[in-house]
Amino acid sequence: MTGPQQQTGTTVADVFSAGSEEFHRWSPLLWDPVGEATAATAAPGPGERVLDACCGAGASALPAARAVGPAGAVDGVDLSGALLDIAADRARQEGLRNVRFHRHDITAWPAPDGGYDLVQCALGVFFLPDMDRSTAALVRLLRPGGRLAVTVWEKGALTDWWQALRGAVETERAWPDSPTTARLARIETADTLAAWLEGLGLTAARVEPRRLAVALTPDTAWGLVVGSGTRALLHGLDPAAVERLRREFTARLTAASVTELDVRILTGTAVA
Repeated sequence: MTGPQQQTGTTVADVFSAGSEEFHRWSPLLWDPVGEATAATAAPGPGERVLDACCGAGASALPAARAVGPAGAVDGVDLSGALLDIAADRARQEGLRNVRFHRHDITAWPAPDGGYDLVQCALGVFFLPDMDRSTAALVRLLRPGGRLAVTVWEKGALTDWWQALRGAVETERAWPDSPTTARLARIETADTLAAWLEGLGLTAARVEPRRLAVALTPDTAWGLVVGSGTRALLHGLDPAAVERLRREFTARLTAASVTELDVRILTGTAVA
């Protein structure tokens, strides 16, 4: 989820750890379907070695682990310890012994001997402060012929929810500029995402769009605010201001008859 967390004095890891419970409530509604779509397009095969960058609560790492089977291995890497705890617990509940979760800076993660067959990153690359350089570092973790798979929000995704949130926030504070949003704007269409992947030195780039309609209630809509990167918008507001903002947000959703979240994603794949 995009959000101007760099402008509010908190880190991405702080934001997602603080909202980990709310984040995970959205797993079956949004994050897991997006993760499953990412893994389906990335197509990890039996016995392959996979890196899941910015893995969060395991939405794409777990389906990858199922796909590679006992002979394969998945490393999930993220900076949010709270989300990694959730991911590890989910893996234990499924009996998946071929996936390990690590709290580590993904930009400094070392390549295994021989490299990864697949590196995948679902809704994460635009959070990396230097998106180009950091993703190029992920590419270097691949073996020759290995694949990179990146899922991003498509232009126009979440528009009604986002507009209601922006309007509500602006009743309490100025809307901050977001470098995260600026990075996403560079890769939010099929053409620009494919061109960006090829600009990293990859070949055979292709992009698969997917759309989901997720039912919204006032409670779940607010849960997404506080359980994603947009939680940073509340940083520094006192409880009364947060409650006013929540009421204003809900009123705007109701006035606009917003009862669904318009989920549009693009998954781009390319070969090293």
